[in-house]
Formats: sequence, C-alpha cells, structure tokens
Amino acid sequence: MKRTFLLPAFLFCTFYVFSFSNNEKAWLYKKAILEPMLVSNLDTVKKSDTVKKKEKKFAFMPIPTLTYDRSQGAGIGVIAMGLFKADNSKKAPLSRLMGVGNYATNDSYYFMFGTRLYLMEDYWRILGAVGYINYNFQAFQTFEDVDGGQAGVYETPYTTKGTLFAFALQRRVFENFYLGIGGFMMRSDVTVTLPDGNEIVEPNNTNSLSVPISYDTRNSIYNPSDGIFVDGRFSMIPEWLDNDNDFIKTMLYVNHYKKLGDHKILASRFAMKANFGDVPFASQDYIGQTDLRGYTQGEYRGNQTYTVQTEFRNNFYKKWGYVGFVGLGIAYRKSEEGAAAGDWYNSGASWSKPLPSIGAGARFQVIEKAGQKVNAGIDVAVGRGDWGFYFRLTEAF
Repeated sequence: MKRTFLLPAFLFCTFYVFSFSNNEKAWLYKKAILEPMLVSNLDTVKKSDTVKKKEKKFAFMPIPTLTYDRSQGAGIGVIAMGLFKADNSKKAPLSRLMGVGNYATNDSYYFMFGTRLYLMEDYWRILGAVGYINYNFQAFQTFEDVDGGQAGVYETPYTTKGTLFAFALQRRVFENFYLGIGGFMMRSDVTVTLPDGNEIVEPNNTNSLSVPISYDTRNSIYNPSDGIFVDGRFSMIPEWLDNDNDFIKTMLYVNHYKKLGDHKILASRFAMKANFGDVPFASQDYIGQTDLRGYTQGEYRGNQTYTVQTEFRNNFYKKWGYVGFVGLGIAYRKSEEGAAAGDWYNSGASWSKPLPSIGAGARFQVIEKAGQKVNAGIDVAVGRGDWGFYFRLTEAF
C-alpha cells in the first residue's frame, strides 16, 4: 500500500459541506439522552411577537458525541459550529467556523478546524481547513504464499498519522456560477501490518491542485427548501508536487431541493467520483458516508463510484423533524489485485453489485440566525450486508 488518501479526503469533504457522520450503535442515543443534551446546548436566537430581541453576532453550538464503530470501537468527541457575518454584506449567507474531534478505543483520534467564508455580497467564497489524524483502519489486499499457505485476500490493518491542510477560493463569474482554485496537502506516515505480523512504514505525502466549479440557486445554505446546487472539482495529483503517483481525481455532486408543502421538503442527490491515471489502492473512493449511508466498512471501493439518493424531510412540530431516505450506488474497479474485498473481489467483476440503502433519522433545530436554520440529528441506515449510525450537524446534503 503506497498511500492513504481516503480519510483526509473525507475530512476535507466534511468541511466542504459541513456534515458529519459516524457508524454507531442506535441504543447510544435514546430519546432520554438526546433531547436534554440538545436542549441544554441550545443557542438559538428566540423571537417574540411583542418583543424583538437583538440577534447575537456569533451563534455558537457545541454538541458532544458518542460513537461506536466496528473497526474503531467506542468513541467520544465533540462537534462545534458558529455562524457569523464575515463582512457587511446584506445578501451573502452567514459564514461559519467548525471544529470536529473524536477519540476511539482502538487509539484512533483526530481533530480538525475549518471555516467557510461568504464575502462581498457572496461574490467570494473561501474555504480553509487544518487538522491532525491518528487513524487505525483496515484494507483488503492480496498476498502470495503467506506462512506457506495459498494466495488470498487478507484483512490488512494500517495506521495513518499526520497533518493535513485544505483550501479553496471561488469567485462568482456570473449569476449563480462560481469558479476558483483549491489545494490539498498532507504529510504523514502509514504503518501497514502484514499477515505475517511484520510492519512496513511508508511516507504518505499527498499534494494536489484543484479547480472547484459550482452553480448555486439554493434559497438557504444550511437548510434549503428550493433550488439546485452543482459542485464539481477537478484535482491533479502530479509527481512534480512530491507525490509518489501521478493521477487525476474528479468529483461531481448535483443536489436538488423542492418544497412539497409547509415544512415538507424533497431533497435529491447524485454523486460521481472518478479517478484516472496511476491511482494507488488507498486513493480509491468507496461507497459510504454521505454517499451512501448504510455502508461503513469501505468494502465497495474502486476508481469510480456513482450514487443517487432521495430524502424526504418534515419539520412536523416546532423545532423537531424527521427524515426518511432511499438510495442506490455502484462502484467500478479494474479486475486486478487489491481492488476490493469479499465476493466482489473473488468474482473478478469490474462493477460491484447494485448497492441499495434505506434509512430514517430525527432532527432538532439548534441554531437560527438571520433567517438561517441549522439542524442537528441522528440517522440510521441499512445497506447490502451493512448498516450505519450517523450523528450530524447540518443536513446530510
């Protein structure tokens, strides 16, 4: 294994859309725990028909998290986000700061800080993020003659330790259309444990330049009920930027929002991730997280992934709401060693099986500022032979 790109790429996307999810046991968030926790942390600017209170300049919401993952075990962490006006713009969305941290019982931990700024009447959009990870996970690799046995696919533990930095700068070039430049840099080491118990330590330096393109007609950044958001990124990871492999990553997300009635929204999403060139195993993408909930082990991964999903959202009582969602995904890989795990790997197929997803979740409004509403919530999703439990601040997409 030469590189580990998946986790930092996911963390970068976390701050790009400001959603957060974990694979957890559902019983960890019973109503008796969730409701008082959210209410006690509520930092919402309240309004009255008779008395209008002055809005806070900085609306802040910290939320503690409990997690459980079949790979990492139990964990404890925090998600915190603050909304504010970055300048005197009247039409620009609220800017935000966010921090995420977590520690798990398998000695995995990470923390990350990021910001998303909307400036000069939303003519400029700026993203920045920095963090550190110590992440223990596993891959599925092919090895020959292990301990005198036959060749096969083995679960291969590995640890990634290092720092990462990401940025993106976009300018509105005409109505609703943004174009810019971005980058990602990571300096870390990867320790791989082989089936015979020996360890290999390899540097994992990943440096990329990207061109982010977006088209945005949403009526709200944080809880849209109408509009379209198209987000595309073309990233180069060349050898002349001190990379071991030379390849290209492309991503395209298309979100559509439609209001069905009072407090009812239908949200749909298409996501494509396609890599070309000398793509190392650890830089492949996988089905899971936001695309597609219900898949948590990274089994279905490859040079290309495609997913679609639809989510019904209903704010049925004051600050409370629920969501229900369905989705379908598929992954493509080359029919060669080290491409995937399980029956997909053994079959030698280039395309995975169709991967369905279904789930539901609860929402609670934790921030309201300048007409912008932010929800926190939990989702439970089931996929093909897998499942996931997700805790998030803001919607999934």
